[in-house]
This record gives sequence, C-alpha cells and structure tokens, in this order.
Amino acid sequence: MTTISSTSNLDVAGIVSQLMQIERQPMQAIETRLGGIQTQISAWGKMQSALSTFQDAARKLARSETWKAASATSSDESYVKATAGSGAIAGSYSIEVLALASRQTLATTRTWESADAVVGGGTLRVGVGPLGDGSFSQETTVAIPQNATLAQVRDAINAADAGITASLVADGTAQHLMLRSAKTGAAQAFSVGVEGASGDLSALAYDLAAGSGMQRTQSASDASVTVNGLTVAATGNRLEGVIENVTLELKRQTAGPIEIGVDSDATALREPIDAFVKAYNDLNKLIADQTRYDPATKTAGPLQGNQTAVRVQQQVRDLLRTTIGEESPNSLNAIGVELQRDGSLAIKESKMGAALASPDKLQSFFGALGDTPEEKGLAHRLVERLGQLLDPEGTVAGATDSLKARQRSAEQQQERLEARLAEIQKRLMRQYTALDANLSRITGSFAGVEGLLNNMNKSQS
Repeated sequence: MTTISSTSNLDVAGIVSQLMQIERQPMQAIETRLGGIQTQISAWGKMQSALSTFQDAARKLARSETWKAASATSSDESYVKATAGSGAIAGSYSIEVLALASRQTLATTRTWESADAVVGGGTLRVGVGPLGDGSFSQETTVAIPQNATLAQVRDAINAADAGITASLVADGTAQHLMLRSAKTGAAQAFSVGVEGASGDLSALAYDLAAGSGMQRTQSASDASVTVNGLTVAATGNRLEGVIENVTLELKRQTAGPIEIGVDSDATALREPIDAFVKAYNDLNKLIADQTRYDPATKTAGPLQGNQTAVRVQQQVRDLLRTTIGEESPNSLNAIGVELQRDGSLAIKESKMGAALASPDKLQSFFGALGDTPEEKGLAHRLVERLGQLLDPEGTVAGATDSLKARQRSAEQQQERLEARLAEIQKRLMRQYTALDANLSRITGSFAGVEGLLNNMNKSQS
C-alpha cells in the first residue's frame, strides 16, 4: 500500500488499511475455499498412488511364475551346491561328482630372473579347440616385438583375446610364464606355435598332439557327474538345465552320493501375499482417514462425506469377499486372509500354512484365466477393476478433474477480486488524501482567522 504523508492529523494510510481489511473479507473466503480444494486434490492423489500400489500387488499374484517359486537343498554344499529357479519340479536327486571341469595349463620349463628380463621376439600362433584334423576352432596370431621382456610377452598375449590368459609365476628362485585356457572343458585345449623366433621366445612353443614343449601342469577336461545314476558331461562346473530349472555348482569330487532336494519355496510364495495384504491395508486406512469425522475433536478428513471415495472403498471390499469357483480354496478367507471389522485384512497363520503347501491351488484362485469374468481368478478381477478406477476416464481422474475445475473457477474469482480491490484501494487513497488536504486547508484557515481576532483584540486593548 502507498504511504501518504500528511501535514494534518489524519492517518490516511491507517484508515485505508483498516477499510481494505473489511473489503478483503470475500478474498479470505475464496482463499479458504481454495485451500480446501487443494487438500482434496492432494487426498485423491494419495488415493491414486495407493490404488496403483495395490494393483501392482494384485498383478504379481496373477502371474503364473509367482506360484512356481522353489528352493533346493544339498546334503553337503562343500561338494555340490544347488539353487532352484522358478518352475523347478519338486523331487529328490542323487548326485555324484566323478570329475570337475578344468582348464589346460602350461608352464615354461625355461625360467627368467625377473619380469624385466628380455625374452626375444617373433610370432605366436595360438590354436584353441582342436578339430581332429590339425586345425582349431579358434586361431589367433600374437605379434611379439623384438627384445620384448617377459612382462611384455605376457601383456601381448592377454591383449590378443586368443582364448588363453598369461601370467607370471615365481617358483622361489625365478619366473615362469604360465598359460591357461580362458574357459574350462575339453574343447578348450590349445597349442602354441612359434615362428621367426629370436632369443628365448621358442621356449613358449607347445604341440598339443605330441604333448611336447612347455610343461602341461593341467589338462583341459569336462566335468562328469551322475544324476540318479545317469552320467552327464559338462564343459563347466556350473550345470544349468541338467535338472530342470535347477543350477548345480560342482565344488569337488565326491566319495559318495550327495542328495539334492527340490521343493516349493513357502517363504518366497508368502512374500507376494504379504505385500498384497499390506498394500490393501494401506489403501483401506488411507480412505478411512480421508473420509472420517472425529466427534471428539470435531475435525473431518478432506473427503469426509465424499460418496465417490466411499464407493471406491466399498467396491474393493466387495471384490475381496468374492467366491472364486467351487473347489477349495475359493475365497481369501479359505487361504487365511480374513477381512476384519474395520475393513482391514489379517492373516491366520494356520490356514495360510496349509494353503502355501498347494501353490497350484493358490495359482488357480488368484491367477486363473478365462473368457468371462466369472472364470477369472481374484487377482485378475482386482487388476481389471482397479484399472477402471485408475483409467484417465475413470473414477479417480473424474473426481480430480472436477476439483481442478472448481480450483480454476475459484482462482478466476480471486483474480477478478484482486483487480477490484486494487481499484477500491486507489479510490480510497484518492478520497482520503483529498480529505486530508482539505482538512489541512481548513486548519490553516482557522489559524488565520484566529490570528486576525487576536490582532483585533490587542488593538482594542
């Protein structure tokens, strides 16, 4: 507001300020209404988020892989470790590890004093994966510069991506160059040919067929195991698919059979059910909080009396009471998920434990598919109904859009009133400034008259 100084005793700014407080009372009512609308929009935003979270939880229960969680146990994990994936078939398996898969390993018989010792130069031809006719499935040429050191030879081999790795190994007195196949398995056997060698580079030659040249400290070989008496070979010590959806990690040879057990994983099966219950209870509490009236404090939630919010809550509860088919379990109550008096869900452990023992029945109850709504499982029905509520043209969006329309209308009223108040303030300023000036002139006139009268009285006396 503009401050007007006055030579009179009239406080123009103060008077206008007080009058404007009265004029602004309708604005305060609009601001209060806007605050309430914004609070309701926020409440519907929270509900949309809670409904979406609940839909995600229901969607997980509708997936068939959710009900195929399995676990595997080993009678001795120091020999064989087993891990079950989704869809593993319950059963028991007797495993014997006859041999582990290994990498071919070569070491130079020639030694050098240090990594900086000069070896020489030339070309190495590395062949990996013998094909039986003297050729290999992978052949790589490695150029070694003249007067290369032992470390430089190692680095050149590793940089060539030849299917082998090179390292330096000290035997306590000198350095050996060690070559090893990058992968395990008999098909990873390799030879090293040397051409145009200078210095000691020829010490790296190895003829796989003749077994001559560098010292072979380990042969390339496949793993060999028996599964319930059936012998199986594998190129590595991690076996996938030998037992359907089960991974076996071979640690060492066994002296006797190792027992592997596969069963449904009750803990993994329980997790999505717990998440479903929590998501619903969070939604139920949110709607209750937003729509409740507390007579003790005489305060109401932002959606108190909102019939749309109440209908959303009722529709979801009705679906939770649905009976699915005729075979047991055919309701949430039958699997131990019970609806409480306050609308929340609680799990009865005795029923839940029995239900988890039959994951195929749980899958049918939650995730059954069908051409008609009556043939679909509970989770599918919930996903579809929640999707309708969350649709851009659905209930939640409709309620939010209606509130936003009211918000825009109130904001427009606010803008018009602000413009009107600004004009009123200007008018009041003009009026009271003029009044102030008039009062100043009148005060000056009275002072002049008073002076004349005083002068007349003095002359007469």
